[in-house]
Amino acid sequence: MKVSICVAFLASQLCTLNGQYSQKDKSLNSRLNYFDTDLLRYAAEDRPGNIMLSPASIKSVLAMILEGAGGKTEAEIRSALRLSPNKRDYREQLHLYLQSLQAHTPGTQLENANAVFVSTKLGRQVKQEYDQMIRKVYMSELTPLDFLRTDKSAQHINKWVKEKTHGLIPEVIQPGNINPTTDILLLNALYFKSNWARSFFEGSRSSCFYTQGQCRKVAMMSQVDEVNYAFVDNLRAHAVELPYVHGKYSMIVLVPAEREGLGTLIRDLPYMSLPQISDLMQRTEVDLSLPRFQVTYEEDLVPILKKMKINEAFTKDSNLTGVFQGESAQINALFHKVYIDVNEQGTEAAASTGAVVVPLISDNVQLLVDRPFVFFIRDNELGSVLFEGKIEEPTRWEDSPRGRKPAKAPQSSGNRKQGRK
Repeated sequence: MKVSICVAFLASQLCTLNGQYSQKDKSLNSRLNYFDTDLLRYAAEDRPGNIMLSPASIKSVLAMILEGAGGKTEAEIRSALRLSPNKRDYREQLHLYLQSLQAHTPGTQLENANAVFVSTKLGRQVKQEYDQMIRKVYMSELTPLDFLRTDKSAQHINKWVKEKTHGLIPEVIQPGNINPTTDILLLNALYFKSNWARSFFEGSRSSCFYTQGQCRKVAMMSQVDEVNYAFVDNLRAHAVELPYVHGKYSMIVLVPAEREGLGTLIRDLPYMSLPQISDLMQRTEVDLSLPRFQVTYEEDLVPILKKMKINEAFTKDSNLTGVFQGESAQINALFHKVYIDVNEQGTEAAASTGAVVVPLISDNVQLLVDRPFVFFIRDNELGSVLFEGKIEEPTRWEDSPRGRKPAKAPQSSGNRKQGRK
């Protein structure tokens, strides 16, 4: 009889951290990032509505599963994450990656927490090596929990979640989600909060956002600033990078040239990496209109990860013999919940056409994001993606503070081109 494992990922982000990384570190993380675009593609392809994911949170938990995996189960997870076949090498890589998810600077918070809850009814012990590696490499603690008392267990888990996400995700699991036969529960919580390097103009305006040819009134933010921008021919999309304070983190927004072009953009993303997109960008004055969006999203990731060829871990043939003495284990659920709020000040998270770009006399570019788009929140030093998603349903105008206060352009340091007259 297989041991039962339940996995929960959660992430919260509001709308960055200093450290020096080698070229080798950046190269290793660049390989990890192929997982991110695959994940977004399989989660969002042919599915309506908003999709929000935290690759960083998901990889944190997959790393803890990988530590106890062997055989084909290990090979599938390692291949999806693009990790070295050498266990010592990928432990070092994952440890560096998890360390990068802890940072505090003025204006920015990034916090990552892992937890492993082990059933008190377990008749055998967790393997000593797994216990040691979970603590040392993955910076987690093993805590006993009585899963037979499902109400108390859910309460304890949700309390941990609420604390680690600063209240943005008050609940990730219901008592009904806990099987009394569950023997181990792995959790990750990721929290990110940062202000824009340059805030949007105060207030928002009502504007059309087109989904399936229908105009929907949304709360549209505006700013005029010199930012990194490119039109990416291979994706038929506009790319703009919005930095957070201090520049370590930024949001990259990809907007399809055609209003109904999001599906094609998502399909083609795995063939055009974020570093390649960044290399095409140039400093350009952009008159940007971007809708506010606030999303709470939850998903069982098992079907998505199966599309990414992680299969055996979810079957009776799973090889997780590195976790317990004796029997192997089987994963029976992977819960993922994400909250994000993007507004004029910044981000908090606990992820038919006509030309959209119009060159103006003053050499700036007007980018009106009036159609579904995708975004990534990225660590610019390591290149790792914290959050990603597709937005088809931004904040409705009627759900936002009405009216727009007189816009006062933010002050800039250094030279700046004049905007539109």
